[in-house]
Amino acid sequence: MPKRPCAIAFTPDEATIICGDKFGDVYALPLLCSDGNKEHLSHIETDKAGQKSHAAEDPFVPSATLRTVHTQRNQETLKHQQNQKSKKSVKNTISFERGLLFGHVSLLTDLICVPVPRSTTTNLQDRTYIISADRDEHIRVSRGMPQAHIIEGFCLGHTQFISRLCIPHWNPQLLISGGGDDYLLIWDWLSSRILHKVDLRKLIVDYFEYQYSVRSDQEQEPTVAIEGVQWNGPIAVSDIFAFEVKTVSGGLQKQVALACEGVRGIFFFNFSEDGTMIHAGTTTTAAAITALSLSSDHNCIAYAIGSNEGITSQLDSVGEGESPKGTSIGILEYDTMKGSWEKNGSLMSTINNALGSIPTDMDDQGRLYGSESFLHSLETLRKRGQDENHLT
Repeated sequence: MPKRPCAIAFTPDEATIICGDKFGDVYALPLLCSDGNKEHLSHIETDKAGQKSHAAEDPFVPSATLRTVHTQRNQETLKHQQNQKSKKSVKNTISFERGLLFGHVSLLTDLICVPVPRSTTTNLQDRTYIISADRDEHIRVSRGMPQAHIIEGFCLGHTQFISRLCIPHWNPQLLISGGGDDYLLIWDWLSSRILHKVDLRKLIVDYFEYQYSVRSDQEQEPTVAIEGVQWNGPIAVSDIFAFEVKTVSGGLQKQVALACEGVRGIFFFNFSEDGTMIHAGTTTTAAAITALSLSSDHNCIAYAIGSNEGITSQLDSVGEGESPKGTSIGILEYDTMKGSWEKNGSLMSTINNALGSIPTDMDDQGRLYGSESFLHSLETLRKRGQDENHLT
């Protein structure tokens, strides 16, 4: 790709890849090369080989001379150029078929391609939409291919960057969005209308205070002996998943799983019929969540944990099969009888022993060196000059 890809999605027929890059442009790429495209690629490879052969045969001759270069620094540069034996490498051309669909004027962060039934009583085909989000708090609703340049509307309600979008499969007209704000938003995105707002800051603060109280009760001398400490850091939503799990009665419970950058835990919500999200529980992890993945049967969640920043890194206990330092893999399985997600410690130990942990360099306080840029932190999307909260 010309620029670094930031988000990808498949069209409903799974034949085309929708890819957005860091400059805000969205492209359509074929999943498999067609016969005509293969012939086109063969010509490109032939041209490349010819260019390389000519580049190897023709000596490099700089256009500048000592008569046109006068400063000492430029003369030294010219001498280095004259010592080159061949031309510079030929710039690689794009060797695959792609088409520009539309663009944002800001860095694109996430996109979804979703089909919506036109009518349940007719045989009309589903209409496809492309929903995309950017750093400038915009959620754009565009038509699907080949009319992706047509804007159906914008969902405006965030005040910070938007990092994740999620469409529940049981209702494709609902959209869950989150990012650098203190809340999640639930939308009727076809009408650009906010249905509900979920307060994340209160949820995380309560979770932090609970972890602190548990740690203080377990030890006579707590690791962090700060009276009345409260978590007041910035929030950045890193993953959102919507799924259904089986209940004891044999029915299905709609749930949403959420992870935030720098927070050691996965938050679970029950999704009610009226579209509200009620906190159902939190699973504590040994370190901050860096990646989250859901199995196809919705009964297993795999997550990667890495070194955490801030004071919460000293509050949580290490779970079975997890590593307090470095990076390791965690496994959660849904227990239908308990109605909650439980860690599979034996499987986690087997996986991490086989893969080995990725070591990281940490200081005396358990913080990762260079952690602000660790794994392209979402906090880098927050605009400069705005007030930022810190641990107090």
